[in-house]
Amino acid sequence: MPSSPAHPALHTSTPPRIPPLPPSEWPPALRLLLADSQADGPGRENLFGTLAHHPALAHAWLSLARVLTHEGTLGHRRRELVVLRTAHRLGAAYVYERHRTPAAQAGLTADEIEATATDPHTHPWAPEELVLLQACDLLAANAPVPDGVWDRLARELRPEQLVELLVLAGQTATMCTALNVLRTPSDTTSSDSAARQRRHLTVRLDRERCCSAGQCVGAAPEVFEQSETDGRVTLLVPEPDQRYAADVRLAADLCPSGAITLVDTP
Repeated sequence: MPSSPAHPALHTSTPPRIPPLPPSEWPPALRLLLADSQADGPGRENLFGTLAHHPALAHAWLSLARVLTHEGTLGHRRRELVVLRTAHRLGAAYVYERHRTPAAQAGLTADEIEATATDPHTHPWAPEELVLLQACDLLAANAPVPDGVWDRLARELRPEQLVELLVLAGQTATMCTALNVLRTPSDTTSSDSAARQRRHLTVRLDRERCCSAGQCVGAAPEVFEQSETDGRVTLLVPEPDQRYAADVRLAADLCPSGAITLVDTP
């Protein structure tokens, strides 16, 4: 098996070949998709901004991603093992770093997450997880899957799970390849994100203009809350922590009545 780095390298100094579009230039449907999938965690703005160059393709890809994430049969832990290992083998920093949080939420310990970027035999994986990681290595290298490996997989997974495993590994590899070739920066390492971390964000909400759409609540539930009394939105945190800045900006973009105003100062 070809060697690979312990962790994918981040593209910190090379500009992207196709710069991600800012949320203000995304099609409305794409902004809604991101708002609807906030539970999947942060760190996807540059990914969505890259897909926004091709809206029809973005919708199709995100539809498949949603099925694999929310309707898959592999289970969360197996899914995150496949994604992390595939991203590691392909040196895809964006995907690898993006999935650290979902992996932890799926039950992987910090040691297990780190072990997905090392020789699988150096960590005490359960036999069924070890063969899963070995299969990911073979698929990422476009190498044949021997009967012995397949038979071990088939003892642990049902037919629909085996099909899902192959599609998940392929979908992950597709995105890893695209983001690597395009040099798409991780949201946390982009110059724009770094600049925002040094700024102070104040949120202003005009409740009289609020039309009770509630999209801001879906985008930033830590900052906005919808009243059960009149349906209008209430501002919970006028000066949110910078970790919620991207969500708040998305909420302002999604607001159909323009009731949310952001003041961004050094």
